[in-house]
Amino acid sequence: MGDRLWERVAGAAAAAGELVLPSRCAACHRPGPPLCRACTATLRTASQGWPALVTLDPSPLGMPACWAAAPFDGPLRLAVTAYKDEERRDLRPALGQLLASALTTAFAADPTLRRHVARDGPVLLVPLPTARSARRRRGDDPVGDLARAGARGGPPGIHLAPALRHTRRVADQSRLDRSARAANLAGAIEVSRRWREVVRGATCLLVDDVVTTGATMAEAARALRTVGAEHVVAAAVAATPRRVTPALVARRAAD
Repeated sequence: MGDRLWERVAGAAAAAGELVLPSRCAACHRPGPPLCRACTATLRTASQGWPALVTLDPSPLGMPACWAAAPFDGPLRLAVTAYKDEERRDLRPALGQLLASALTTAFAADPTLRRHVARDGPVLLVPLPTARSARRRRGDDPVGDLARAGARGGPPGIHLAPALRHTRRVADQSRLDRSARAANLAGAIEVSRRWREVVRGATCLLVDDVVTTGATMAEAARALRTVGAEHVVAAAVAATPRRVTPALVARRAAD
C-alpha cells in the first residue's frame, strides 16, 4: 500500500493546488501544491510501516482500537494544523487520502468490520464532534468534512453518520495535559437524539484528525456504547509517533 498511497496523496495535493492558485506548500511554504513533492517524500520516508495500530500507555478507559495513517510529526503536523487552524481547506484531498488508507487498514485488521460488511450491514462512519465555539470561529466542520473525503476513497459499505454532539462547552484540548483532557471531556459528548435509533446495535467507526492521549476517542466511544452501539473502532489521519506500533495486519486478520 505504501508507495501507491503516497502517489495518491501527492496527486490529490497537486489536483487541489490546480483549483486554488496561487498556492504554497503548507509545510515548507514553497510555491506549488498544498503539499509539495519534497514534503510528501519526507512523509513517505517517516511513515514506513504505517498505517499503524495506536497503542497508548496508559490507555484511557474505553479507548477503542484505532488505526492511524501516519505519524503526527514533521510536514504532516504542519499540514494538519494548517488545515484546521489556518483555513487551508485545499489540503482536504491529500489528508482525505491518508484517512482513507487508515479506514482501509481498519477493515483489513478488524474481523468484526469484515464480517459486518460481508453480511451487507452498513458501518457508520462517525466523525468526532467539533466544539460549537470552534465551528463558529471556523465557519465549517473540518473533521466532518475530512471524514466525508476519507469515505470517498475508503472501503465500500461505510455511511457517514454525524451522530455526536457536545453536551457542554469544552476547553481547547491542545493546551491540556493528559489528566486535564480526560476531566475536560468527561461526560461532554453524547449521541444526538435523532441518531440514537440508528446507532443502537450498529457497528461504528470513529474518525478524527489526530490521536494524542486518546481522551476524545474514549469519550466518543463511551457515548456510542451508552446508546447501544454493538462494536466501536476508530481511525485517524495521524497519531503521536511514540504512541504507535506497526499494525500487523496479516496476523490480526488471521486471528
